[in-house]
Amino acid sequence: MEFRLLRSFLVVAEELNIGRAAKRLFIAQPPLSKQIQQLEEELGCQLFERIPKGLKLTPEGETLVIEAKKVKLALENAVAAVSKSNQGSLGTVNIGFSGALPSTVLPKLFSQTEKLYPNINFQIHRKSNSNLVLESVANGDIDAGIVLLPISTLGISHTAISKHNLIVALPKHHKLAHKKSVSMHELRDEKFITNHAYKGSVIREVSIKACVNAGFNPNIYKETDDTYAILILVAAGFGITLTLEGLESIQSSDITYLPLDDADLCVELAVVWREGNPSKLLKNALSTLPKNLL
Repeated sequence: MEFRLLRSFLVVAEELNIGRAAKRLFIAQPPLSKQIQQLEEELGCQLFERIPKGLKLTPEGETLVIEAKKVKLALENAVAAVSKSNQGSLGTVNIGFSGALPSTVLPKLFSQTEKLYPNINFQIHRKSNSNLVLESVANGDIDAGIVLLPISTLGISHTAISKHNLIVALPKHHKLAHKKSVSMHELRDEKFITNHAYKGSVIREVSIKACVNAGFNPNIYKETDDTYAILILVAAGFGITLTLEGLESIQSSDITYLPLDDADLCVELAVVWREGNPSKLLKNALSTLPKNLL
């Protein structure tokens, strides 16, 4: 059944007069009458009764009015959805992040986009570290990612969105846990828990560099896959770790978080995407990024 027949039927049903309906549809009366007759033949029933003053809907016609309006609305919604999709204001953006992401970043990022593009839906994918996020973006498995800088992956564009200080996470009963802050020098004899070296963890690299600048090589006692696993080991008393300010939201009664006196120990977060990605949806989402998500 052609939709034009339903459209013509609805206009005739509203006017209950072939002449007035024909004027609204900008066609002559005979072709319109033929369309209604064709529709009745296809459905195998009479839709209108001919009365002296014009037309009257039959019970079957009244039923078709209800269903035809549903079809019309569905089609209008489909056209609107396609238009929004073409404009980049409707659809899904797949975004990845690593376990070291401070808890405030994603909510603030999404709320900014929601204000301008409420029909953009974010699907979130958690990875163990920034390198895995970068791989997924480069391979096209996800549209964008939030990673720690610096990055060296080819074919990736980025924009920095926030800067975060490093802090130290200690077991609750650690000898330094009572202090308001600590220096890197005070961590010289500590056992460090870090990400695996081969995973390319930025925090691991920054932590080791901070130790070396303080005059010692860190005693890396245990290595694990991601930030959450590291903090579990800290809570269990196996050692300490340097982590990002903002991860204190991963609360544990067995962990104490302290700021470092070394003010220059910080890392930047950035949103990354594949160079040349043609997605209007991604472009619009990225256009809403604030200069700083802190």
